[in-house]
Amino acid sequence: MGIVSLVRSVWALLYAATSFVMFLLTGAAINGTPTKNGTANVVLSLLGNQMSELPLTVLLMDVFLYTWLNVTGTFQQSTLAQCFNYVNVLTAIGLLYLFKRSYESKIVAQKFLDQLSKESRGRVALPGLSAPRFWQQFLNPMYWPKNCTVYENIPYWAQKEQMSALRTDGWQSVLQMALDVYQPNTVEGGDERPVLMYIHGGGWTSGTKSLMGPLLTEMISHKWIVVSIDYRLVAKAGYPTQLKDCKRALRWVKDEVRIFGGNPNNIIVAGDSAGGHLAALLALTMNLKEHQPGFENVDTTVRGCVAQSALVDLMDVKGYRHHEGRARFINEVSQREGSAETQENLKFLTEHSPLYRVADATVPFLIVHGDLDIMAPIDSARDFVQDFRVKSKAPIDFLEMPGAHHCFNMFSSPRTWYTTIATAEWLNYNFDRSSQQPDEKKKQIHELVEWSWTE
Repeated sequence: MGIVSLVRSVWALLYAATSFVMFLLTGAAINGTPTKNGTANVVLSLLGNQMSELPLTVLLMDVFLYTWLNVTGTFQQSTLAQCFNYVNVLTAIGLLYLFKRSYESKIVAQKFLDQLSKESRGRVALPGLSAPRFWQQFLNPMYWPKNCTVYENIPYWAQKEQMSALRTDGWQSVLQMALDVYQPNTVEGGDERPVLMYIHGGGWTSGTKSLMGPLLTEMISHKWIVVSIDYRLVAKAGYPTQLKDCKRALRWVKDEVRIFGGNPNNIIVAGDSAGGHLAALLALTMNLKEHQPGFENVDTTVRGCVAQSALVDLMDVKGYRHHEGRARFINEVSQREGSAETQENLKFLTEHSPLYRVADATVPFLIVHGDLDIMAPIDSARDFVQDFRVKSKAPIDFLEMPGAHHCFNMFSSPRTWYTTIATAEWLNYNFDRSSQQPDEKKKQIHELVEWSWTE
């Protein structure tokens, strides 16, 4: 009997601790208040997304724990557990509010689509609670489009680049210079379909191309060719190795994508977080020779850019970020010597901040950002859009999602799917105007062989 009481006491303490933590995390997800500690902000951002984008899942887990403790008689034996029932009720109300706020993001996405529909073929209506798609995709984190063939881990290096990377960084780094191609089974070589080249996030030093977000699966269902790329994360030379690798991947896509049915002249680059930063720079530094060592004369133009939760201002002159980001980027990411405040390093940060390159923009941009982002504050994105509209003649659209945290778009939630559908329509309207090529042109598509580019 003593053992049973001990077990019940442990369960009661676990329930109390869990209830208290869930209460705090729910509050943090609602408010999105940053701290002055970078590590704490990363943790809060990750957990905030879990609570904000998957509130019903969290609520179901909480209900399961409550039911289990009730069945085992823990509540009858523990006053502590009974007291925290009231805390749990408040948490449940907060979680339901988070779901309501996520669902109501439909209003923002619909306004974006309505504005787009003024110039497009017709109005697109977003699915609601009664639509089968809502339950099929919005609440299914394992959703995956059917009829798609994946070609994995295709290297995009040239032979000299492979040997150089092997000498300086080892085989693991060489293996990161690879990409995956997702080809809808209804698309054939020579079909000239639009291409979405996606760059993953992870603070420039982590992440993988295997993390497929809803945008990629959505574009596959629209019969786009999707290419998800990796890049060297811990190269000895540091950044801008990542940017140069992205340009190398783009070089490969332009040379080979016709095999999979893609149009090399209709490539749109996209990314999230650090990947959004790289995507934006890719679109703002097209054909700049200093970022194309060994392939200076190769065409690296793209048709457009979608930047999600992107870090667009490494300088952060206005102090929007609540922790020191300059020092990390200079010392850890770029492997540069000296303080981040030296004139040389400040110049480097400026050159690699998309915010200070908007005058060079010549292709359409779509900025997608959450207003509760504590890793890449929304104010930087707003400044980018404002400066872009003043200094560039290229069009830019801004989809600001209320209640959304950093990289919310990686979670399967109503907010994410509404944003995804709006983004897909923007992509289709701007870039899906290619027609099927004649059969005689398809016959000219060469087969994919071991790729070794030489200038």
